[in-house]
Amino acid sequence: MLVRPIAAFRALTFAGVALALGCANKPPTGGSGTYRGVMVGVTEIGIVQITVGAAPSGPLPASGTIEIGGTVISLSGTLDRSHASLSLSSTTGYLLEGDSRPTYVLGAYQSPQDAGSFALFLEPADGSPVLLFCGSFAVTSTTNATPLPFAVAAVPPKNAFCVGPGFAWFGSLDGNATLSCESSGGLFSGNTNADGGNLWGTGDNYGTWTVAPCGGGAADAGVDSGTGNTPDAAAADSADAEVD
Repeated sequence: MLVRPIAAFRALTFAGVALALGCANKPPTGGSGTYRGVMVGVTEIGIVQITVGAAPSGPLPASGTIEIGGTVISLSGTLDRSHASLSLSSTTGYLLEGDSRPTYVLGAYQSPQDAGSFALFLEPADGSPVLLFCGSFAVTSTTNATPLPFAVAAVPPKNAFCVGPGFAWFGSLDGNATLSCESSGGLFSGNTNADGGNLWGTGDNYGTWTVAPCGGGAADAGVDSGTGNTPDAAAADSADAEVD
């Protein structure tokens, strides 16, 4: 059971979410359009695509898919503009709930076998792509640590989310493929084209990470099947400042 790194992220992320929700009176919300991103648990990475429709009043209809290792799971739900929230579920037991902002959605998910975080970007009106990268991160500060899934959703040249099992940190991906995602207690930095040498750190917890384009399906990047690993928490770090 991998507890130490997940517990460390939990302490960081829950504090950020509570503060953001407590200060937000009527936060700005997103609307109709196509959203693309990633969801990451202890044992899985999924590619998420959601289409939010229009409605004259009330919640907006939402539907989409999760693709995990070639398996496609259908989702349906709503984007509630009055509460700035997105809620989606599948008939197979997947549940995604997140905060909706003008250009992104950030939240947590549960499935029959896992739990974790997800981040979605609204596809830009100018046609710029939402780039998705799948990989893993290692906790080198802990002996015999099993690599955990790690993914990135980005709209270059600025905005990105680094997503893992229990955290989603806001950052940037520039035109040189240099990634930097930061929370109140840690940082992921490096290059999405690199085969190694990328570093992350959260005080006493630190290690390395690597990703590659997700392509047509989520890559497991050599991540353990996770039979003996269970998540300690599923939470998303606050990114309440509006993303351009």
